[in-house]
Amino acid sequence: MPMIAKISKKATKQITMKVSIVVEPDGGSFHAYCPAFSGLHVDGVSVEDAVKHAKEAVCVYVTSLIMHREPLPLGPDCSISREEQTPPVPRGALLRHVELQWPSLSMSGIS
Repeated sequence: MPMIAKISKKATKQITMKVSIVVEPDGGSFHAYCPAFSGLHVDGVSVEDAVKHAKEAVCVYVTSLIMHREPLPLGPDCSISREEQTPPVPRGALLRHVELQWPSLSMSGIS
């Protein structure tokens, strides 16, 4: 019988990481790797594709580190940029984070 994940309606914590990804041309495709994550190498048909694959691989790598109770390789190529409380999300609802830009702080109401 397949396991079904129980969806929680309570708030959870979420962290945001910054990770360096290096992308190089490799023949007719592109090779990407993350210096902070030993052995993490992927490819793609375009730069964007290689970056997408690298991001997916980082998620798998970090999940494995967490499962094995190993530390994150924090340093210049991998850092925690913020920790935030994720609001409760009702069943069937979606949560999206977006980034917005203003021309200046004075126009945003922040002094």
